[in-house]
Amino acid sequence: MIKPSKLKGSLLALLATISFSNVYIFSKLAMKDISLPSFGLLWFGLALFYNLLYYTFFSEKKKISQLPKKSKSTLIFIGLSELISISAFFLSIQLTENPSIVSFLANTSPIFVIILGFFFLKTRYNLLAVIGIVITLSGVLLINYTSSGFNLNNFLQPSSIAALVFALFYGISLLLARQQIKSLPPAMVTVCRTFFLFIGFGLYNIASWQIPQYSLNSLFYIGIGSILGPFMGISLTFASLKYVDASITTLIGTSRSFFIILGAFLFMSILPTTNQLLGGLLTIIGIVLITMEDIKKRS
Repeated sequence: MIKPSKLKGSLLALLATISFSNVYIFSKLAMKDISLPSFGLLWFGLALFYNLLYYTFFSEKKKISQLPKKSKSTLIFIGLSELISISAFFLSIQLTENPSIVSFLANTSPIFVIILGFFFLKTRYNLLAVIGIVITLSGVLLINYTSSGFNLNNFLQPSSIAALVFALFYGISLLLARQQIKSLPPAMVTVCRTFFLFIGFGLYNIASWQIPQYSLNSLFYIGIGSILGPFMGISLTFASLKYVDASITTLIGTSRSFFIILGAFLFMSILPTTNQLLGGLLTIIGIVLITMEDIKKRS
């Protein structure tokens, strides 16, 4: 019988997945009219406002000064890691025609979690996890396989590299959150990461000498997306970690690709190619195997 706490955590993770999948669609639509620095400044400015309201009126009250020294350091590292990962994520969205491809490549994040856990946390994985890694990497290769064969230049194009950078640093954020989730309130983590991203994109605008400009369409899509993604999606993700392990959250999160494919078709009338779809399915299968191994070992 499923424990009520685990059921609650799984439902929170599913809602986070649905919310976060909308980010791929609405951010892509918004950036058709505006630059990445302008987009990020308003997107995370609104998200910071929403998160501060939630933290002030609805969440567990805990001051940063009350946190253990290690938790304070973790909070800073999560903020820096998220700044790199999310910046790379939106760059990949901007450069990729179909946002569902970014989601397939982003599925490699558990591989980086395993590698980092192996070297820094001395975590050991068995054959099933290794098979999952191989299948996931095979999916990534298939995504970049065209009718003329595999071209290394396709794999090394900026959009693919940016998606993999996102996967790496998102994996780092998950590891850090997993280590300190008991002492760090999820709302505080969300506010911290959003603050780092808002300041980061503010500096990006200054460094690029750009005055933020917006169209009516971009304002509409940013308004919706900033609520669903950096507010609801991230808050629900960290909230789920209080009830279930990060491996469960990751497993449920693999379903986001299907929501993104559906959204890309409904809003942009585009679908992935056969190779991209099959490769994406392989990445999902691989991540499921990796996550099942993690769940089995922890239980």
